[in-house]
Amino acid sequence: MLNLLSAGFVRLRKSRLFWLFIAAETAWGAFLAWLLYYYGNIRGNLNLSAFMPMFYICVAEAIFCGFYIGTDYSDGTIRNKITVGQTRENIYLSNLIICCFAGTAVLLTHIVVFLAVGLLLIGPVVLPSMLFIKVICAIFNVAACASLFTMISMLCSRIAAASVANILISLVLMISGVFAFAYYSEPKFLSDGTANYRYVGGAARVVLGFFESVLPSSSALEVMAHDLYSVCLRVILCSLAEAVIFTLIGLGAFRRKNIM
Repeated sequence: MLNLLSAGFVRLRKSRLFWLFIAAETAWGAFLAWLLYYYGNIRGNLNLSAFMPMFYICVAEAIFCGFYIGTDYSDGTIRNKITVGQTRENIYLSNLIICCFAGTAVLLTHIVVFLAVGLLLIGPVVLPSMLFIKVICAIFNVAACASLFTMISMLCSRIAAASVANILISLVLMISGVFAFAYYSEPKFLSDGTANYRYVGGAARVVLGFFESVLPSSSALEVMAHDLYSVCLRVILCSLAEAVIFTLIGLGAFRRKNIM
């Protein structure tokens, strides 16, 4: 496992796609901080802007996992690793760790750059008391996405098919998460006391609440919108459960996959 991780991190360091994502988040984080400073509302949008990558990180993870793991298949690297005696479990888990690390690095780059540029522009500010727990939420959210797209990429030997499938699934998850969050957040009554026809009640609300809790994009919107420990705890637990489930399914299927 250590040899696989060492080789994986060396390869990650040489990955142009990884550094492209890092550069993009560096530029975006700095520009976003300047934009909010220019309009004079950087303090009021600190949480929303700092954790914005949580909303679209699933797309970045989908692209990275598809190309990173797909290249292993196209170059015959996975077959060679099995030939020299590496276990399938170690191969799978090492790729998962690398993908998790890459997504976390991209996410933290945005947060650090945004806060650092904001500090330079407006001086010391009192950071939200929940900043640390929200960072933990973001990392677990990345892990859930990485687990899903690692599973798909490890079970699909063709780089093009894996990449396309990952991107399409990530877009579906992102769009459905937006709708789930929007409808679940609708109040039962409007400000004038009339019933809100957009409100979803009954059994449908239970189902809607489930999807709103497990979809990565809706979880991200919850974290960005609310300063509640209960929300953060729910996001962490749901993301952890998803990561474990996807990893166990992926490992079980990869053990039986014909690679030779």
